[in-house]
Amino acid sequence: MMNNNILNGKFVRLRDVEVDDAQFILTLRCDEEKAKFLHKTENNIKQQEDYLKNYKKKANEWYFIIENLQGKPIGTYRIYDVNDDSFCIGSWLMISGSSPQEALESDFLLRKFGFEVTNLTKIRFNVHKNNKKVVRFHKCLGAQITGENDEEYYFECTKDDYMKEIIKFL
Repeated sequence: MMNNNILNGKFVRLRDVEVDDAQFILTLRCDEEKAKFLHKTENNIKQQEDYLKNYKKKANEWYFIIENLQGKPIGTYRIYDVNDDSFCIGSWLMISGSSPQEALESDFLLRKFGFEVTNLTKIRFNVHKNNKKVVRFHKCLGAQITGENDEEYYFECTKDDYMKEIIKFL
C-alpha cells in the first residue's frame, strides 16, 4: 500500500505534501464554493509555504496531496492531532471534475493509513452542519456524532465500526 511515502490505490494515490504544493492548496482552500465549510485560509502564498515548512518538521502529522494515476494533483487530505489512540482527519478537498471513485478511494486510503500504519483505533473529526452530504457520508461509514456546537457536529469512528461498515459500503 505505501511505497516511497506514497499510498497507492486503484484510482488515486496520496503522497506527502511538498512546499511546492502551496499554490495548489491555496487554489482549493480559497475557492469560495469548495471551502465554504472550512476554516478560512488567507490567500497568501508566503504564509502557506511557511505553514508547509513547519508541517514538515512534525513527527505525528501527515498532509497528503491526492493525485490521479497520471500524477495530476486533484485534492488534499490530512491527519493531525494524534494522541494515544486516535487521530483527527480534515482538509479533505477535491478539484471540480473529480470522480466519486477518486474521492471515495482517497478517504479509504487515508483511513487505512491511520488505522494500519499508525496503529491508531479511532478517528475524530468535525463537519459543518450544513454540509449534509459529508455528514451523511461519514455516518454511512460508522461515524457517530459525539457533540455539536451551533455550526458543527463532532464525530468519532472506531476502527471496528469503520471496518464493519466499509464492507457493506464497498
